[in-house]
Amino acid sequence: MIKHILFDCDGVLIDTEIVAAEVVSGWLNTQGMSITVDDFILNYTGKTFTDIIGILKAEKHLPESLDTVTIVPTLDRGIKDNMRPINGVHQMLASIKTPVSAVSNSAKDYVLEALEMLQVSEQFGGRVFSAEMVPKGKPNPAVYGLALETLGLNKDEVIVVEDSVAGVTASVGAGLKTIGYLGGSHIREGHAETLEALGTSGLATNYDELLEYLQ
Repeated sequence: MIKHILFDCDGVLIDTEIVAAEVVSGWLNTQGMSITVDDFILNYTGKTFTDIIGILKAEKHLPESLDTVTIVPTLDRGIKDNMRPINGVHQMLASIKTPVSAVSNSAKDYVLEALEMLQVSEQFGGRVFSAEMVPKGKPNPAVYGLALETLGLNKDEVIVVEDSVAGVTASVGAGLKTIGYLGGSHIREGHAETLEALGTSGLATNYDELLEYLQ
């Protein structure tokens, strides 16, 4: 019996993955790296900005001296300023009677702000689990392990909604039933097949389809 639903935030509740791709790829171009929005979506969606910058430093695309601590909040602010809900999210959440939490690679304050913007903070009750609360973010499954431990739930008592390769890798790696959500503006051709190959238990292209798994 499903007792709890774990939602990713970006790309599932708020339509920010496309905004993130635009903001970060634009910044990377100012740093001398040639990357398009589609390139960013394909290779980096779902990862933390800290991890992305770390990867690009290791690959010599960015200088090791770049101050990640300063850059990440600036990128976060650019995305927050353009935050918007995915169409239909309020109706979807209003239809759910099962308790819900957010499990995200974004900072906890950012997620709480997003839930406030959506006017669903009360429904989530402050239950936000962030990559900053564990040693490594998604695709590592640690943040999902933290959520289960904190909520006092077994693996078969939850269902996860994720949209990214990193997110699905993390939730499936944690042994959790995962629905791949394909309703964000960042979803590209072939993404459904990619998530399916990673082990999703189902796919939903909109909230009506998603509710069939959650109710």
